[in-house]
Amino acid sequence: MGIQGTIKGLFKTQTTGHRLYRQGLWLLLIALLSVSAQADLVLNGSSVYSDLGKNQFAAALYLETPQKNPDSVHSMEGERRMEVRVLNNYSKRRWFTLWMQSISINNSRETFSKSAQDLITLMQAAKSAPQKGDFIEYLSSSTQGTSMRFNGTELVADLPVEVLGLLLNTWIGAIPPSTNFKQEILGNQRHPEAMQLLETVTTDPQRKALAASWILPPKPETVKVAVKPAIKKAPKAKAVAAVKPKEKATLSPVTAVAEKVAVTETTKEAAKEATINKMAAAKPAADVTRSASAALSTAASTKTAAIETATSDKEVATNADSEDELDFSVAEALAMRDYTPLVVQKIYKKISYPSRAINRGFEGTVRMAIVVSKTGALESATIAQASNHSILNKAAIKATERAAPFPELPAALNTDQFEITVPITFKLK
Repeated sequence: MGIQGTIKGLFKTQTTGHRLYRQGLWLLLIALLSVSAQADLVLNGSSVYSDLGKNQFAAALYLETPQKNPDSVHSMEGERRMEVRVLNNYSKRRWFTLWMQSISINNSRETFSKSAQDLITLMQAAKSAPQKGDFIEYLSSSTQGTSMRFNGTELVADLPVEVLGLLLNTWIGAIPPSTNFKQEILGNQRHPEAMQLLETVTTDPQRKALAASWILPPKPETVKVAVKPAIKKAPKAKAVAAVKPKEKATLSPVTAVAEKVAVTETTKEAAKEATINKMAAAKPAADVTRSASAALSTAASTKTAAIETATSDKEVATNADSEDELDFSVAEALAMRDYTPLVVQKIYKKISYPSRAINRGFEGTVRMAIVVSKTGALESATIAQASNHSILNKAAIKATERAAPFPELPAALNTDQFEITVPITFKLK
């Protein structure tokens, strides 16, 4: 039918159901127009980011003309697009920290400070944490600035074009995830699986629908009409022994006796009820304690069962954590930007290239995952991604351990532990 035919069809629908359908078509149309606007870009390079022995995401860079040099990529005019296919579930904070730390060590403080709020806006635009199969695009042009699409839906637009430059440096800057990753994105090397993962790992349709729902106008609030409850008439009291005064004189002896018996029985019932209530109030405290203990035991059993169920399914727990709200301030982002390079620089000063590795021509990148306490002590240091040479892996661990302790955590970070991944590249000149 074509785009023009689709546009005409949108205005022929009138019913409520058709209006909802029309909104869906508009979203699809916007996505098609956006894709067609950048359809002429060509693949510059692709790679896969791995961490802790798992592929985390596949990445690709598209440009109007291929560029092999980082400076050329930054200085070129025209459109650019970074594509990310998520290959593993993330929490919001872990995804945010991954990007912000890499941005921190690959860009100057001045550049980072100018774009801090834009970066936070970009990274917090998605209302759901990235899940396996999600497709994220960061786009920029000299005329339209920087934008972001999440599973086909544009969530952010019109940010400064410099914002994409900050993101690009996480891949092709001075300290990329690895030397190979950088060279593959620049098209100087090929990654055998990158494009296959980008194309074959698909997005769940429900995730696409979820992303599209984030930009729909809010539903109108339902006005609740207060309904005055009907007043129930009190039941008429039964007159057991009520007799009009003027009639008392005319009662027969038999009727008078019946009245007296009725009054006596009512009095006895009231006394019996009062006695029961008094006995209940005097019930031993032990009975009450036993009842309370039984209730607590039941509640504890229910709670234990719930904990066991949640523990038995780690995926559910991970997904629940991933949906936690992330409120990351500019002050916290700047504190992270200032602290991250301090840790990296201390480690780099302690790196010693093993002479045996030099003699054998060994090169490679080791990515260290470290945890720093609030006081700056090194709590743990593990290899997130190893090189192909054990001697280089050991040298990276030693450099990290020798660099400790680190500076105390800034109060603005608002945390007792700071986790950071530090790439250590061994390269012969």
